[in-house]
Amino acid sequence: MSDLPRDVEEEVLCRIPLTSLGLVRSTCRRWNMLSRCDHLFANKHLLAHLAAEAQRKEPLVVTMMNYRVELMRLDLSNSEDKVAVVNPEAKLAGLDQIDVREIFHCDGLLLCIPKEDHYRLLVWNPYLGRRWIEHTHNHDLLDKRLSGRLDRYSYGLGYNNSSSQYKILRFIDYPPNFVEFKIYDFNSDSWRILDLPPRPDNWNIKLGERGLSLNGNTYWFASEALNFDAICFLVCFDFTTETFSPPLPLPFEAFPDDTLILSSSSSSSVGGEYPPQQLVVLFQSADTLEMEIWISNTIEQPNAAMSWNSKVFLSANIKQLIHPRYNFLRKSACFFIDQEKKVAVVFDKDARRGAATRDMAYIFVGGGVDDDGSSSLKQQVVKESKYPFCYSRACYYVPSLVQLN
Repeated sequence: MSDLPRDVEEEVLCRIPLTSLGLVRSTCRRWNMLSRCDHLFANKHLLAHLAAEAQRKEPLVVTMMNYRVELMRLDLSNSEDKVAVVNPEAKLAGLDQIDVREIFHCDGLLLCIPKEDHYRLLVWNPYLGRRWIEHTHNHDLLDKRLSGRLDRYSYGLGYNNSSSQYKILRFIDYPPNFVEFKIYDFNSDSWRILDLPPRPDNWNIKLGERGLSLNGNTYWFASEALNFDAICFLVCFDFTTETFSPPLPLPFEAFPDDTLILSSSSSSSVGGEYPPQQLVVLFQSADTLEMEIWISNTIEQPNAAMSWNSKVFLSANIKQLIHPRYNFLRKSACFFIDQEKKVAVVFDKDARRGAATRDMAYIFVGGGVDDDGSSSLKQQVVKESKYPFCYSRACYYVPSLVQLN
């Protein structure tokens, strides 16, 4: 290879899958420098990868199971002779030896919360490497109000739309006991307290609520503070203005005991630019176990009035299909949809009462369950669980050229 002309060498290396770049970089210094530091080559490689992915019908997803992060291929072909919906694609160099408690995705970057290390965060770009971020905790308030629990923080990952400057939001929103919002700036490599204006609607984001990044901003479910029977809604944190939006409506009436999960409609990019996406929400009533999936109209601005498609994307009564009493777990379940094929896949644990044994995939086809009780639901074991009740996660994998160093 070292005797090849530079353009031929680049052409060969551009055909290497992104998941094999770690092996390429460890081969010799020349290839390491070429793949890491040459922006023209990196852009050429990324475009070649995107062109190859455009020919594939199964999107790539990043999954977290048994505290390990892996890359899998998601099959939403809606074929009767195919049972598998996920197939292992590759282990991700740099994450295959780290136990991860939470993952958050934003346009190609993954924010990973380690399981045991409570004083560092890991931001990982599968293409260009990783970056450890040190952070501290307010132990005086944590010890008094939250029994010293260091895993009660919620996180958001996004960027300033005017400068593409990435930021991390870390917070505990637990009035009146402990409310703290801090933001990390990638450019300055520092944390600062975020002094937010008063929230006139008196809402808060519950402990353990999981956000979703979309077009550089992050969305969470919220409800009226100190009211356990309050109706839930959405709020959006704008990383450009570093403020929260007013409450955004949902297309149904939901309460804190119901299952609410966020997803997005697409992970594709055109020419390296990400088009405005649609927010997708799964709602399951705690009383009836009826499940609905709704899709928003295109979101152009984070604080703009949100509207939803007038027709539900998918509905199903899964009371007798999964379990007659239990609904999907709000803190562990995640889902994907294919609008064209009208297919939804929900990933969750199959066990309750603290004895999770398997990660399951539930595949809903063509609208879920018919009125006469006939089922269009399939079930598949994705992976056996080695740990008692560890949460699983999954999100789309989107390559990015964002530099972390």
